[in-house]
Amino acid sequence: MKKITTSRKASSPIGVAVKKATTARKSSSNRQIVVNKHGQSLGRKGSETRQRLMDAARRLLSDHSPLTLTAVSVAKEAETSSATFYIYFDDVREILYALSEAASADLSEVHRILEEDWDTSAPDVDHAQRVVDTFNGVWKRHRDILRFRNLEADRGDQDFLDQRISSSVRIIDRIAERILAGYTPEQRPPRIEAYAEAATLFGALEGQAAVDPAVMDSWPIGEQRFSRAAAKLLARSFAGKAIDPNPPKGAATAAAAVAPKSNRLASEKRVAQRATPQKPASAPLPAARKARSRTAG
Repeated sequence: MKKITTSRKASSPIGVAVKKATTARKSSSNRQIVVNKHGQSLGRKGSETRQRLMDAARRLLSDHSPLTLTAVSVAKEAETSSATFYIYFDDVREILYALSEAASADLSEVHRILEEDWDTSAPDVDHAQRVVDTFNGVWKRHRDILRFRNLEADRGDQDFLDQRISSSVRIIDRIAERILAGYTPEQRPPRIEAYAEAATLFGALEGQAAVDPAVMDSWPIGEQRFSRAAAKLLARSFAGKAIDPNPPKGAATAAAAVAPKSNRLASEKRVAQRATPQKPASAPLPAARKARSRTAG
């Protein structure tokens, strides 16, 4: 069973565009937080206190809207003071941004699965299911903060928008590479088309993951069927050469050979009807003959 591994390009159509748009705005996720707001080195104790505040904010998000969080409530949940909060964060927005960074970092689990060797001889639904389950698992752990990140991005907050794009592009890049790896060089679609398909698949994954499982299970389809359907879509996209959307010449003839018997019989009947000579219709009488016939009567 042949497996194909693909190496990711250093740049992609989407990645290049994002880099141009955000060159001047470096995400803080690219640098390690080593000092507090007073310029002092964090050290082990400081890092633990900062993390404790983040964990407290994450717990509060399970029962509270991000818009109602305050420095006082976070500090109280972390069993510290609001003064301590401001040693590590300027405001609630900054701690929410730090939480969304941590959520985006967890999506590296999805990257690793997409970079594994895949069997492209047929749709590998089970492998694709691991991608979907892992992606949904990250969203389950961080759904509240990821929803907030996307909301702020949609509202025009440039920091959250840059972070959302950066996080999304990393997965879209890998999905696009998997799509391209599913074709032989002769069949391979243009790179930009693979990225368009990858972005569409990612949008479907994210839209599904953003919905609470309880809400999804209240629908007749249910969460599990949605999840399996997403895995099938991924698997089919990654096995492009096994599912050729442009069948070769002669495929129509082959399909007709295995058509249902009733269809063939109906087709043969229509052909026979067309081939049967029809009795010619009587020619209409000229008008003068019609008049004489009425007079004679």
